[in-house]
Amino acid sequence: MRLTPLLLLLVPLALVLLQLLLRWGLQRHSELLRSAHTHRPLQRQDAPIAVEVDVDSSPLFDSPAPREALPHYLVLDTETQDILHEEEVGIEFAPSPIILLSWQVLDATGACLSEETHLILRSASITEEATALHGITTEQMECEGEELRPVLERLLQAVSEAKVLVAHNVRFHRTLVLSELETVGLPTASLEALPTLCTMERGRVLGFKRRASGEAAYPKLSELFGYLYLHQPAVHVRFRHKGLRDIRLCAACLRQLIV
Repeated sequence: MRLTPLLLLLVPLALVLLQLLLRWGLQRHSELLRSAHTHRPLQRQDAPIAVEVDVDSSPLFDSPAPREALPHYLVLDTETQDILHEEEVGIEFAPSPIILLSWQVLDATGACLSEETHLILRSASITEEATALHGITTEQMECEGEELRPVLERLLQAVSEAKVLVAHNVRFHRTLVLSELETVGLPTASLEALPTLCTMERGRVLGFKRRASGEAAYPKLSELFGYLYLHQPAVHVRFRHKGLRDIRLCAACLRQLIV
């Protein structure tokens, strides 16, 4: 009976204390939610939405040269039988047989005089990894492929008229072609002597792509195009033909780089 007055006093105090604790907890929870919303890490939906361009229909790739224009730039691209990432290969690498050889001849302003792409017939199969990269199958190569030597002879004719060789990682593509020229016994001197312009190196100098260390990184061809034309590297490129995709992207990048 003596405890009754004390309990009557403690119960209201406990209720008040519980109320205060509940209010503090709710306020703290609200603050944490606001903080999480403000400082949440970048999620997929926050990333830049890729702009879509079509190399076969976009006016950005339509730049015909006038009839009186003279050859100046030779834009080159290769696709290989095995998987080789041109942005990743080192100074020394084992060349893989070329299965697709494409080029554009441009005048001094970057306008297009001619464009060619050739699927090369090979005796060995194309690896699954390479097919996943460029979309060319062994069956397609066997049905549509051309003999290598006549294609290289056509390329050498374009080389003889050009003043500058252009490619995205020009050393990589030139090394592959030089290896093929040696294999079939065609001269290499004219290609070796041709001055070069590398869009991949130029893209690195622009510095818009960085490694985690902060060092400038080599951009992919589509990233360089997106940066130069659309002010964002996130670009989805639609195409019907991988070889034409790359030389058209490279030529378009060149036109911006030489302005």
